[in-house]
Amino acid sequence: MSEVISEKQLSIEQEDGNIELVDKNILGAIIIDNIAESFPGIKHFFNTLKLVNLNDTEAKFFVSDMMTAEWINNHYLHILQKVFDEEAREDVGPKKVVVESRDASLVPEIKIKKEPVKQRGLTRVREGHLNGKQTFSSFIKGASNTLAAIAAERVGEKPGQSYNPLFIYGRTGLGKTHLLNAVGNMIYDNNKDFKICSLSAEHFTNKVISSIRAGKQKELRESFRFDCDVLLIDDIHFISGKEGTQQEFFHTFNALYDSNKQIVLTSDRPPHQLSGIQERLVGRFEWGFSVEVLPPDLEHRVAILQTKAKSLGLIIEPDVLFVVAEKSGGSIRELEGFFNNVVGQAAMLNVSINKTLVLDVATRLSSDKVVDLVNVELIQKEVAGFFGTTTQDMCSKKRTRGVVRPRQVAIYLSRVFTDDSLLEIGRKFGGRDHSTVLHSIATIEDLLAKNPSQENPIRIIQTKIRKIAGGKIDE
Repeated sequence: MSEVISEKQLSIEQEDGNIELVDKNILGAIIIDNIAESFPGIKHFFNTLKLVNLNDTEAKFFVSDMMTAEWINNHYLHILQKVFDEEAREDVGPKKVVVESRDASLVPEIKIKKEPVKQRGLTRVREGHLNGKQTFSSFIKGASNTLAAIAAERVGEKPGQSYNPLFIYGRTGLGKTHLLNAVGNMIYDNNKDFKICSLSAEHFTNKVISSIRAGKQKELRESFRFDCDVLLIDDIHFISGKEGTQQEFFHTFNALYDSNKQIVLTSDRPPHQLSGIQERLVGRFEWGFSVEVLPPDLEHRVAILQTKAKSLGLIIEPDVLFVVAEKSGGSIRELEGFFNNVVGQAAMLNVSINKTLVLDVATRLSSDKVVDLVNVELIQKEVAGFFGTTTQDMCSKKRTRGVVRPRQVAIYLSRVFTDDSLLEIGRKFGGRDHSTVLHSIATIEDLLAKNPSQENPIRIIQTKIRKIAGGKIDE
């Protein structure tokens, strides 16, 4: 294919006399065509490839975002180098191929300024960790959650003295984990000597299993029963049907309760509706105060959006926020996800956030369509195919670059497109724990915030899955 670059083409002049620009455009297009023809399975990674500079030693290419640049550099740079040499070496000489993400100034975007807030990140405690961003000050109260928030705050102020245990329940995505972390963060800030154990029920179960295998049940019991002042357990319903874990938790509960140590539990349903859990445990869950977190009403959703917009330094008219609130799903997670899409599209198009834009995003996301076709297994298959890996590798213990990033993307998309809990998603990715799933989601959210463009590989996969959800793509 090197004959394509003729002397005539290399001497084409534009009216403005910029010969170099024409040369790079032609050469770049030929390289993309070569890759599409010779390596069709990976051509989507090169859709936005652009040759931007040629000097004595290097040929510099830009792509649309950091993730694509990272993927090409780690996996396909040798292919790009090979194709470049085939097409250009004779005419421009040997060059080292360099791939970078396009300069931010070349991508139109709205300014998003986050207010400087003094926050901790993930904070290690006696057992597990606390999310330092999830505090009472960042929790937006409304009719649906005020009672739960007040009870949690009282517990944070006086651990072990009121509402013990505090049992917070409700459907996924409504802020139960936020309140759990808020309690832990308040106690951590006000009582530095308190030993806090904050973990998911799955993590507790895994520790029980590991202690049995290693013959260290005594150490486990001492750790939780005699070296813990505050026990925070997320998704306690996970221990359903696990008799050994329930037995251990029953005695741990008794020891802490009798010592006036604070216990806070979250669940997807109230104690009396928990199946597969011993009656004596259910009875203890009801000893303290059980409170439900409900889906936010319209006004509450608008209040949440106002706070979110303020944190991003955005000024959005209240009537526009009402449209966002009306078009989003019922949970806070769905609300924030829809809002992030609106902000992302506004940034990509460099336009203001108005009703027309919100309605356009709502149409694109087709929030009312049935998504029964989408499950974790389908997402794993689509992501694996896109990145050229396998679902087996993504669910394995492998931590190579070629596996970790696809796994993180698939976990994030599983959270977005399915109703599976963090625990369920972790199990479907080789038994990964709660914190690993959270880290994966946070990593991808950060990448999307840095590059909201629809050319971002994650956005490309999202679009395909949305089409599948709408029945627009046949299996």
